[in-house]
Amino acid sequence: MIENSEEVLADPVGMIVRLVGNVEKHLDADRVRGIVCNLVRSRAGRRNLAQALHDNPSLLRTGKPPAPFRVAKLLMALREAGARDTALPHCGECGRPRPYVGSRSGGRWGCSPCFDKPAVCAGCRQQRRVVRRDRHGQPRCAKCPDIDGDPVKELTQLITGLDPALDADTVRTALERATKRPAGQYRLAWAVIERPELLTSAGHEAPTPAVLRFISELVAGGATTVVKPACPRCHGVKALSKLLEGQRICRACFAKHAAVPCARCGAVREPATRDAAGQPLCPTCLIRDPVNLEVCVGCGRRRPVAVRLADGVRCPSCRPKEVQECGHCGRTAPCEMSRATGQPWCERCQQRWVTCNGCGNVAQARGGSFEEPLCAKCTNPDPGFWGRCPVCETTWQLSPRACQRCVLDQRIRGLLGNNTGTIGPELVPFHEALTSAERPDVALAWISRPKVQDMLERIGRDERRVTHDILDDLPAGKVLAHLRSVLVATGALTPRDERLVALEKWITETVQARTDITARRILHGYAVWHHLRRLRRRIGDQHTTQLQDLNVRCHVTAADNFLTWLAAQGLALDACTQADLERWMTDPAFTYRDETGHFVRWSV
Repeated sequence: MIENSEEVLADPVGMIVRLVGNVEKHLDADRVRGIVCNLVRSRAGRRNLAQALHDNPSLLRTGKPPAPFRVAKLLMALREAGARDTALPHCGECGRPRPYVGSRSGGRWGCSPCFDKPAVCAGCRQQRRVVRRDRHGQPRCAKCPDIDGDPVKELTQLITGLDPALDADTVRTALERATKRPAGQYRLAWAVIERPELLTSAGHEAPTPAVLRFISELVAGGATTVVKPACPRCHGVKALSKLLEGQRICRACFAKHAAVPCARCGAVREPATRDAAGQPLCPTCLIRDPVNLEVCVGCGRRRPVAVRLADGVRCPSCRPKEVQECGHCGRTAPCEMSRATGQPWCERCQQRWVTCNGCGNVAQARGGSFEEPLCAKCTNPDPGFWGRCPVCETTWQLSPRACQRCVLDQRIRGLLGNNTGTIGPELVPFHEALTSAERPDVALAWISRPKVQDMLERIGRDERRVTHDILDDLPAGKVLAHLRSVLVATGALTPRDERLVALEKWITETVQARTDITARRILHGYAVWHHLRRLRRRIGDQHTTQLQDLNVRCHVTAADNFLTWLAAQGLALDACTQADLERWMTDPAFTYRDETGHFVRWSV
């Protein structure tokens, strides 16, 4: 596979205009740009054409295949617009320049005399050029027309007899709208004459798409017996645009049949393209591929293209939305049309989680009103209307992306799991509690916070069993406290008296902050052997209350402040007298009167 150049990816139209301008001097650049943009509208097609001219610029002067047929169409369009220096496309068989050529596989193109191979005529049995085929599929030359009846007249008689509501003029008009060419009209007529049930029950077995167009025109003309065919798989009366195993099926059923896991994101969807290695890529990964990003005229950023307007491309954030009255909440806001209800709905209602007024389950609102919302199942109970989440195949939705609960599961496995996504047995209850949360969007928002992600990744990378000691090594804060409480609530950690642990840590830090060894020993004995020992005996198997924790902190702080004052006065605790205590009480910084008195009595 040839590697695409950077200019081909970034500005394929500009490259084509430049290469054509190097050869053609009779057309200006704007005219050539307009021809290229009208001739090839897709981004992939423009890149393929630019790559072909980049690899072989001589095609513009020689016009000789093999080359992509887009090159031949460009040469024909340029000559039709008045070009003189570019060559006409040459036939790949006879080598002569032709104003019009047809295409064949393998990058070959040629003229009609070379491509139309002669065959044995069913009438004269001579080897001649095939003009048409009869109702039996046999070739006919120009001298041997099919005289076995008039198929159009037979078709008209058949349909007017089958459906009295239709007359001959309506049938002929429907036939002309279904297909223009006489050969196509004959094939259509022969197919319906051979199998009249195509008009009533077996339309999904139509040999050509023109039969389906013919049926639609008859129904629009007032037919009562002729009916539009239903999809043989989902049984919905839809446009049957795909052929699978000899049957015409709808686009959605064909997409389900062709769905495979995407090589990048893993979503089970119909491939939009394949990468250089031949692996399938879903439409989402295709438009998000860095080579397919374009500069949005709204925000100026290089982002995926959501819509192409006259002034340029727009990203999903800058895509214009019509300001309407939301059919769900009633407020006037930028809205999109809901495919489930056919009414406009705003972005707030699209993301709203509610308790369904019909079934009582908590789900995303998909119908109803703001006061009486409905989930997907209650909005439209028809199972064939909704798709399923490609991962869990349970959530009813119209989007081909994974549902929020499955995305949550993937995110958690990526944070807590190993290289294979396996989560340790001690964290399984924690994982199950998060994925089974009533509101997966809330859980997603929580684990998406940078601090939470960092802590979960650290826990997942640590090969040791999760314990309180491991969590104690993480940065302290509200996030860690909440994470610890969730782990305890889900059974991943055993319950612990967090107030007592925090109190012990604070006492240790307070004692270690004293530089004098004697004062440190006194404060340690007062805080640990007096207050903590009494507290543990008092609470027993219960957890420390906030008032108990505050009481100990106040007493230890009072003792620490008094020892600091004594050190500033050059005094030791054993040398302190009543006069010194009275001076302490008259000090402007005097605090914790009762708690300091308790420390003094304990010291005595």
